[in-house]
Amino acid sequence: MTPVAERILANLETPEALESLYHEAPEAFGKALEEALATAPDVMSLRVWQARLAYREPAGDAWSGHRIWKSAAIGLAAGLLARLPAVWLGEDWYYPRFAPLIVIMSLALYFLATSSTRKLKFVGGGVVLGAASYVSLLPDYTDSVVMALIHLPLALWAYLGMSFLGDTWRDSSSRAHFVRYNGELVVLYSLFALGGMVLSAITIGLFALIDQDIGEWYFSNVIVICAAGVPVAATYVYDAVFLRRTAIASMLARIFAPLFLVMVVTYLGFTLYGEKNPFLDREFLITFNGLLVVVLGISVFSVVARDKESKSGFMDYVNIALITVTLLINTIALSAILYRLASFGFTPNRVVVLGANVLFFVHLTWMGMTYVSLVRQKSGFAAMVRVVGLYLPVYAAWALIVAFLLPIVFWFE
Repeated sequence: MTPVAERILANLETPEALESLYHEAPEAFGKALEEALATAPDVMSLRVWQARLAYREPAGDAWSGHRIWKSAAIGLAAGLLARLPAVWLGEDWYYPRFAPLIVIMSLALYFLATSSTRKLKFVGGGVVLGAASYVSLLPDYTDSVVMALIHLPLALWAYLGMSFLGDTWRDSSSRAHFVRYNGELVVLYSLFALGGMVLSAITIGLFALIDQDIGEWYFSNVIVICAAGVPVAATYVYDAVFLRRTAIASMLARIFAPLFLVMVVTYLGFTLYGEKNPFLDREFLITFNGLLVVVLGISVFSVVARDKESKSGFMDYVNIALITVTLLINTIALSAILYRLASFGFTPNRVVVLGANVLFFVHLTWMGMTYVSLVRQKSGFAAMVRVVGLYLPVYAAWALIVAFLLPIVFWFE
């Protein structure tokens, strides 16, 4: 009998030891398991391991069958809806109003196609009709209208979350899965985009060799159609091919969180000692708030991507530091916008920035306090996830207010 088989038999009552032995040498473990079973065929733990190693994921129909064709049809329809009406209605008018609506609702349709929740499907029809009618009636691009068009997709994003989660959308802990999906979608979409860029460059280059300049036509048509349809393709890969088990975004979060921390601290240092002043420089304040949104997103995703079973370690302290620095940025931005409101009065842009900064400040403070409590072992990981899940509807509610009430309050100016 091999030494590995002897170690298996010696640790039949210690599941952790068997798991560790398997990870040391999976192939040798499999061969030794057969020897151990020949010696003790009635031992339940050995039979469980035999079933585990013999199990093969069923060969699904990820690349065939009705499901992939339905997804392809949804993606193609999204691309055509994003491009064709713009030919008659004008790109400048059509794209800002309808492109985000088409992309988000096509993703919702993907999940609803396999959902049995009739209420969500019925609500979806009303959402599409109401949103399309609203953006069609909005006047020219004044400040309040631009803010409405920016925030309407965020409100629709909440409906996408409901479609993704199905009957569990009311559970705040389940909403963390939706946040993870968004991270994986960004990664997969980026991979599709990189592949598309290479293909586009080759295609345009080949046509250039025969004296055909298709660049402008290609970007105006093919790129637009693909840009609107690829999110459905990326979602299909995540959902049907990877079975929602990918952790690429989680890995990237662990890599980039420390890098973002270093970058933000360095940036703040140069800001404090430089000539730029967010209190007086409007463009710099916009950049500052953009940085705030990006770092807040990294912070939130780092939280939900954390292994719930792991003990507190280096990454937890990095995340706490990142949240703290983000809160500092938020405090500076909030002070700057309050100063500008007091000095120059209320405008749609300033009201929106003020409201967003207040929401960020509350959320970051809550996240930071809960994370410190987690590290000090006064609360569990479930409390940390609830902090993220409970606050998502707050962002959605604010987006609805900006999208529908702000233009009315400022008389669409």
